[in-house]
Amino acid sequence: MRRLAFVAFVTLAAGCGILPKGRFPKLHPQPPTFSQYHLDGWQWSQVNRVLVLPFLNESPYTRAGDEVRAAFTSQLQREGRWEVISAAPDDRAVLAAQIHRNGRFDEAAMLVLAQLTGADVVVHGIVTHYSPYPRPRLGLILQAIGPQEAKVVASVDGLWDTTDAAVAERSYIYYRQSVHPRPAFLRNNRIPVADDDTFAGDIALLSPALIQRWVCFEAIRALQGKPVPGVVSPKSNSSAAAAAGAAAGSQSNCGP
Repeated sequence: MRRLAFVAFVTLAAGCGILPKGRFPKLHPQPPTFSQYHLDGWQWSQVNRVLVLPFLNESPYTRAGDEVRAAFTSQLQREGRWEVISAAPDDRAVLAAQIHRNGRFDEAAMLVLAQLTGADVVVHGIVTHYSPYPRPRLGLILQAIGPQEAKVVASVDGLWDTTDAAVAERSYIYYRQSVHPRPAFLRNNRIPVADDDTFAGDIALLSPALIQRWVCFEAIRALQGKPVPGVVSPKSNSSAAAAAGAAAGSQSNCGP
């Protein structure tokens, strides 16, 4: 009898819209807070191995580069499409991370890195802005360099500032995703965790680690030219290549 009553209630609740529907709640697309560039004719489908260099850190927080790089590498591995390798933070890797100077790349050094690691793409990142305090803010530049082309084949440059209501809403929606949504009365007094579709969205706006993870999710999608949920897809153009390269040392950034 109780089971029948429970099934009837759940059915009624779903029909009335009490329970969440779908993986992503409806979110009206907003203008992007990042720019992106993709080299004409170049495809990620030809990539098997990605080398992630140590991220340069231009923010006053000394560990920001390492933390964001770890989040980026983790999110990249979650894609399940490539073998992702991280260069050790030794002198060679630091030199490689500084390979971009005056809008140009040292082709010889890039080819050496690619040959040593067997990488089809080398990703260079810069943390341009970072504030871990509620609400967090993260500026990021990502550049994917094709060793054979010896140039940027894809880039993302932007600022994810969760004091912006539209940006905060994207983060909130991302962490409210749940493959198996649970109604509130079944959660009882469980401690909220990152996978809990009720509380995680609120926690994310207070957690630098969760914000880093979400920013990298969006940035990776943008780096691949994929749509970012809740964002109007910007039109990249070939003329942005030079600007994207020259801006890497000075402008803020993903997209996960």
